[in-house]
Amino acid sequence: MVAGLHKILKKYDKRSGDLIRLPFIQKVLHEPFFRTEVIKKLVKECEIMISCIFSRNTRSIPPEDIDLKEGCHEQEQQPVAVEETEKHLTVPKELEEIECMENMYLKLSISALRSLKQIRNSSSTASMFALAPMPPGSDLDESWK
Repeated sequence: MVAGLHKILKKYDKRSGDLIRLPFIQKVLHEPFFRTEVIKKLVKECEIMISCIFSRNTRSIPPEDIDLKEGCHEQEQQPVAVEETEKHLTVPKELEEIECMENMYLKLSISALRSLKQIRNSSSTASMFALAPMPPGSDLDESWK
């Protein structure tokens, strides 16, 4: 959206000779979404979340057969106490909710990556605000299936 607004202001400035876009560009430079560190942090969080989801889905033994608590990494798992046997009755409902949340996070992550890909497509105007295009072999639909 910022790149689109920047292009509109640039065309208006060319036609009118005014410098409307200058204060806007100065404001954009101070916004947190302009800094790449914020985007890198969000992408890193998405990668961690996706790796947790896929590491749980690759188990060959169902979690009900293993007396270990769910966790992202196997070394962090702890044995289930004897008192928690009553909680095994509610596991299917909780698993359905977890799977629903996993699917939601996966869909949101893929849509965020698609948005980044669209933002990074080569633009008609090269400027300091334009992002470099994604590598040509990065097909999001194929890599996530």
